[in-house]
Amino acid sequence: MIKRSYAINMTYDVTSAEKAEAERALLCFNYTDKLLNSAEDYLNIMKTPFKDNPNISSDDIMKARAAIRRFRDKAVENFNDFKVGAFKCINIMQFFSSDTQSLKLMKLFISSIDDLESKVNDFVDLFTDLESKDFATAVVSSVEVIQKQCEEINEIINERIKTHIQSNILAKTWVDSVSDNLQMHVQKKTPLILDLFNKRQDQLNEIIKERTQLQ
Repeated sequence: MIKRSYAINMTYDVTSAEKAEAERALLCFNYTDKLLNSAEDYLNIMKTPFKDNPNISSDDIMKARAAIRRFRDKAVENFNDFKVGAFKCINIMQFFSSDTQSLKLMKLFISSIDDLESKVNDFVDLFTDLESKDFATAVVSSVEVIQKQCEEINEIINERIKTHIQSNILAKTWVDSVSDNLQMHVQKKTPLILDLFNKRQDQLNEIIKERTQLQ
């Protein structure tokens, strides 16, 4: 009997090709999640000193404007790299477009990235006026808004999308996960009473065989 991994969401049996695509999707989401985490962490390069020195003068900011703009450009580049990775994930998941739950999760994923892009654009707009007296505090506030959105996307990827792929498409349980990580396999053991009975039966057969040979 073939296990129906999609439960009520899909009405056909999951093929080996679909499971292969699901494994590919997991790898893609893992990589994309790392890109998102790197982009989020990079923002701390400016967030930390500005948060520690909210009253930094406009003159000091202008003196460092070249470095500040390089930071801005790199931050945007990091999030664009994440978007490319996210697009690849969405493209792979098109394979499961007939699954209502997968479709729902992809719509949520896309919407959350749209929100992130809007917040990153707001962040970039701040750099048009480096002489603003509120520049440092505005940057810190904007970065924290972006990082909060990154955390939401991280939760969508790890707690919802990957869990759905593992539990419903690949039908993996925590036992499979432990087995994969530790390279262990759950061994099916014969019940003790049956094991003893089999051994006793083997002994009786051996006795009967010996008696037959003596006759």
